[in-house]
Amino acid sequence: MTGDPVAAALADLDARLARLGLAIWIGAEPTFTLASSTAPCWTWQAEDEGGEKLARAVEVVRAMAAPLGVRSVHRVVGRQYPDEDAPRFCLGVVFGWAGQRRPPWGEPERAALAAQLDALAAATPGGRPLLLATSNPPIPGDDCWLTVTPDPGVVEINSAPCPDGVSFLDHLRAIYAAATAAGLSPRRLRFHGEVTDSGGGGQLTLGGPTPEDSPFFVHPALLPRLVRYVNDHPSLSYWFLGDCAGAASQSPRADEGVRERWEELRLATRTLERLADSDVTPDLLWRTLAPLLVDASGNSHRAELNVEKLWSPHLGQRGRMGVVELRAFQMPATPEQLAAAAALVRAVAARCALAPYESPARRGDEARPGDMLDWGAELHDRMALPVYLRADLECVLRDLDAHGVGLGAVLEALAVSYRQPALWTGAPWPGVAVTLSRALEFWPLLGDTASQEGRTSRLVDASSERLELRIEMSDELAPPTITAGGGPRAADRPLAPVLAAQRDGRATWIVGVRRRVYLPEPGLHPAIAAVDPLELRVVHAARVLTLRLFGWKPDGGPYDGVPADAEEAARRRAARLVATVTSLAADGDGYGRADTAPEPGDPAGPCTVDLRDPP
Repeated sequence: MTGDPVAAALADLDARLARLGLAIWIGAEPTFTLASSTAPCWTWQAEDEGGEKLARAVEVVRAMAAPLGVRSVHRVVGRQYPDEDAPRFCLGVVFGWAGQRRPPWGEPERAALAAQLDALAAATPGGRPLLLATSNPPIPGDDCWLTVTPDPGVVEINSAPCPDGVSFLDHLRAIYAAATAAGLSPRRLRFHGEVTDSGGGGQLTLGGPTPEDSPFFVHPALLPRLVRYVNDHPSLSYWFLGDCAGAASQSPRADEGVRERWEELRLATRTLERLADSDVTPDLLWRTLAPLLVDASGNSHRAELNVEKLWSPHLGQRGRMGVVELRAFQMPATPEQLAAAAALVRAVAARCALAPYESPARRGDEARPGDMLDWGAELHDRMALPVYLRADLECVLRDLDAHGVGLGAVLEALAVSYRQPALWTGAPWPGVAVTLSRALEFWPLLGDTASQEGRTSRLVDASSERLELRIEMSDELAPPTITAGGGPRAADRPLAPVLAAQRDGRATWIVGVRRRVYLPEPGLHPAIAAVDPLELRVVHAARVLTLRLFGWKPDGGPYDGVPADAEEAARRRAARLVATVTSLAADGDGYGRADTAPEPGDPAGPCTVDLRDPP
């Protein structure tokens, strides 16, 4: 591992977990898209009539053949949703043997595999693919098994579980390289230059070498503790997430659903932990948590912590795998980032297996043994902002250190890099640093949640965005004056900054701003206009910083297709944000002087101002 600091850091964590006697296997579901295409199958549909997705999937398998030592490819029955005419294609890939990631190939094996792949890639004149005869997955043994299948907008690879972080990184690097060779990407560039993930997510799964040896069964207190740990640390729910958070997302937290259900979950976790030393069986664990770890409509698959494959009697062998899926992870740009996230998840699971966990005291409240924090309105206000999420993630990382399962600097940096860089950062005048970042937004589902359960994609109102404006300055200076305006509103609106941190003579003031970027059809609030461009002004010490952020092309009209590359995307983003610094007149209004500075916001109160709602 010389010269590979990521692999070395993973090997160090692997060794510590092994010394602690913890067998925690890790798997993933990386997803890739055709970034240059706006065709329905690469934006929101699962299948396509022409078979392009199948052809790309075959090329992914072909490119994985050598590095993974693929032995055979099978056509297995894929998923079928109520609004789909037929099951989706699913390529089952058998590769390698346990403990031998690159087994030797013989020329008959190469030829046989090439013939299989050529048959899979062929298509009839009518566009329907010619596939190998449908077969069942091989009986589990020394071989490894993964599947390649379509999902809305992406090709999804359900990777084989790995016993340690090093083999997981090897596996991911082979998968990412194969997807690149097939012309697919883990990221997508939007018309206006924003970078997002593939659209299919990058979920992680935890399990063991066999279902019976799952860490959730070997350590019965692990899962209820993990439920409470994730609840108490929203950074594990939001830091690694993509565009849409909240109840309508693909990974809603338990406290974003039905209130009564969350209260029952609190009781369930306390009960399981009390019984953990004696009476918790896999069946009891599943029957206690499965009805409660669901989304707002009762869908267990979309829950942030998905236990449908833990010990379910309803899905046959597939349901009794001892596996828990963590879904609050977007698809990252590199395999190293995904491996770092997996290391974090394994370490958190190890921490919960090793020692009892108690909720931290908050705002003077005393921690209740075995209970979960009730975030209330803070969850979608304060914890939507990167400054608070980063602080919470830091608490998690230091807690892992304290329990001997810390990640180290290399993996921590990769985990932190999941979130997009700042939209703008600068020092407009000496001693003051300003950063504008994108925050989380909670797009609501249109209409009744349950009525959309039979669809492969659901309709949300994505017209709003949330930003965090952060100002760092000497703590001896008065807080800055901040205003927001733009769009059809003529008058600026004052924003009261909140003191988020005070350390080493420096103060960090923040304010969250929520605006409507466009008027959707269909969508909510037809009477609320867009605020575009948004103008944010920071006034201090007789100087004014104005940040003008456009939601779309500043001079109007359409873009000429999606950006051709990252450089073109960066140019489009840069054109949408204009920063200017000016000076107030000597006899100006005194903004920034201590005697005229606005009252700061309550540090324990709301942090976000919603410009859609007039004062």
